[in-house]
Amino acid sequence: MNDNYLKKYCELVLRTGVNLFEGQCLLISGGIGNFDFVKSLTETAYELGAKYVEYVVQSIAMNRLRAEKSLSKKFLDYFPSYPQIRNYEFVSDDWAYIGMDNPEEGDALKGVDTSRFGRVAISDQMRNMAMSNAVMKSKIAWCRIAAPGPVWASKVFKEPPSDSLTSKLSDSLVKILRLDKKDPVESWKLHGKRLIDRSRKLSEFGIEKLYFTGPGTDLEIFLNKNSYWRGGLVKTQSGRQFIPNIPTEEVFTTPDFRRTRGKVRVTKPVKVLENLLEDISFEFKDGKVVDFDSKPDRKILEKYFATDEGASYLGEVALVDKHSEVYKSGLIFNSILYDENAACHIALGRGIPMCISGGESLNTTDALKEIGCNYSLLHTDFMIGSDEINVTAVNFEGKSIDIIRNGEFISGF
Repeated sequence: MNDNYLKKYCELVLRTGVNLFEGQCLLISGGIGNFDFVKSLTETAYELGAKYVEYVVQSIAMNRLRAEKSLSKKFLDYFPSYPQIRNYEFVSDDWAYIGMDNPEEGDALKGVDTSRFGRVAISDQMRNMAMSNAVMKSKIAWCRIAAPGPVWASKVFKEPPSDSLTSKLSDSLVKILRLDKKDPVESWKLHGKRLIDRSRKLSEFGIEKLYFTGPGTDLEIFLNKNSYWRGGLVKTQSGRQFIPNIPTEEVFTTPDFRRTRGKVRVTKPVKVLENLLEDISFEFKDGKVVDFDSKPDRKILEKYFATDEGASYLGEVALVDKHSEVYKSGLIFNSILYDENAACHIALGRGIPMCISGGESLNTTDALKEIGCNYSLLHTDFMIGSDEINVTAVNFEGKSIDIIRNGEFISGF
């Protein structure tokens, strides 16, 4: 990414993504391969008035070493308390948070013992639970992003890593990130408002259930009476606007986790417990996944579902159509951040309290589950949309309306 686009990207993430204010502290979490980009992000943050910037390195390769070399399996469940205490401080002091995807270590888990690594992944989830809960309840401004690198570019274009391939990936991201616009910050604000308008229309219709149909898919997802849709610009509990993901093309809500039924085919590869799976399918009954399949290793999904009870139930449903800039790129990015914004998707695991009226104020898992919001240590998106998918909504008065036909939003949405 050339210097001009790099500067625009950093400003976009900081000014619109987390909406950094003067005197605010900033936490950045990313992989080892993200260091050069994080330096640019940090420089821009201080120029915009950040009080302090903290960079926490998350390494998949280091986690693999722990999983494989630890002398005792019981050690894999351990996590220290200081990260939790630190995260409580971040939240209470209203830090902004930028989480970076780590595709540069995408191959670090090939051949790993999934049973041992799964325990490491779960201990990581437990260690970061305070931050995860703050994100899900919008207590702080946060934004998830990714930076181009040689390994990621190699995955996307299926060629050996090189500087020229990284440049090719960077060029592909420019349009998706709207960095080619005269004012990307303003362009994203307008885009965010369009997604808010779409969310408002869906919420006002009062949807009881969504019906997805297409090749391998015949799925009914029920919502709560107090569910509402989100998308684009979101507000923290203190009222500050931010955009949770850049890029984002979705509108999303929290379903009633107890009522999903039917079969669904996942249309894009998905990373599960840091392993890339393809040809995934699920069957739901009374909200729960009762049958499933995937390649190359079904056991990875078995390990995922064994994490906790909530891992087998839905926590999110999101609508995206083929006018998405990610979809129009024609690329499979092997990154949930990007691929989820090319297609409608569902998430297995933790629900999103901010999409249920009053959910942000609930502090116990039992209270969340009582209003239909799933709870789990995990939250993983699975893309189910394509240009062959149709989505119909039925409201609580029994009125039916088409929302998506052949992968495209119906006029009015």
